[in-house]
Amino acid sequence: MLTPILKTPTLIGFVLAYAICTVLLVVTFLFHPHSGMQTEMLLSHWAFGWIENQHVLLTVLTLALIALVTVVSRLRPGETKQPFGSSNVSMIVMSAILLTQSYTVFARPDVMATATITLVMFLLMLSTYKREATLTEVFHVGLFLGLSSLFVGQAIFLLLPIGFSILILRAGSWKEWLVLFLGIGMCGVFLLLFAVWNDAPLLEFKRVIQSAWTDNFGKAKPNSGHLMLVVGLIAAIVGLFGSLTVGTVTERNVTLTNLAWLVGIILMVILLGLGWQNGLVLAAFPLSVSITRTIERFQRWWLADLVLLAIISAPIVRILWQT
Repeated sequence: MLTPILKTPTLIGFVLAYAICTVLLVVTFLFHPHSGMQTEMLLSHWAFGWIENQHVLLTVLTLALIALVTVVSRLRPGETKQPFGSSNVSMIVMSAILLTQSYTVFARPDVMATATITLVMFLLMLSTYKREATLTEVFHVGLFLGLSSLFVGQAIFLLLPIGFSILILRAGSWKEWLVLFLGIGMCGVFLLLFAVWNDAPLLEFKRVIQSAWTDNFGKAKPNSGHLMLVVGLIAAIVGLFGSLTVGTVTERNVTLTNLAWLVGIILMVILLGLGWQNGLVLAAFPLSVSITRTIERFQRWWLADLVLLAIISAPIVRILWQT
């Protein structure tokens, strides 16, 4: 009866969802084997070189980013409440997906920062659906896209899914395209203002761009925890298919935006060298809402509970089988 309780908008479901996420986070953190592979990344990255030997500060920062992105995932802007499904269920699923990638979420603040920024960016983009006069929102979408690419350089590729989303969700007037690129360009201006204080500003500008181009540090071999997520991936595919075929027009448009987001991240992994675990972190939200829609469509509560419990157990199984 776990899923029916979480699906109801009650205080019990709200508290239970946060309790499950908190337990998953604490257990994963306490039993995660910390890797020294993070040192090289922190030393080379322009934004996190200062935190190289500040292990306590790194821990606080990563835990804060995990908590922030999980809480933000509960937001349902505009017309997304029905297409995204229960915020309690999707938050738990997203936490499980993130924490299964423990080598990334506890050692890569650049990836977690990008995951948070891109989540806000797509939620802001989805909030413009069926609205007029959204130039400010589109400008900030471009600003967030540029900002995310300063932490993980491959994130600039998400310009393609964002452009597709404008065509799906908006009329796609030239003004919206213009302010989108203005927002991206503003990040370049901010970066130049940062680099100009260096003795060699052009070299500093180049260093920032190069250090943001991330790679898959740490152990990247899948194990039993990742295999447990296969259940979730199958559920996500079923959820996407169901939303595109039997959903309302609004649900189809929102689902197409999520699908474009997923495809963009897959291409970043395949074509641009983004590590697959990093890609799973960036794709945690669109996967979680698709899985949630599948769980909600089950007619039998015990089947929904089995799928949800399999996903929740993924971080625990990942701890039990260290590779």
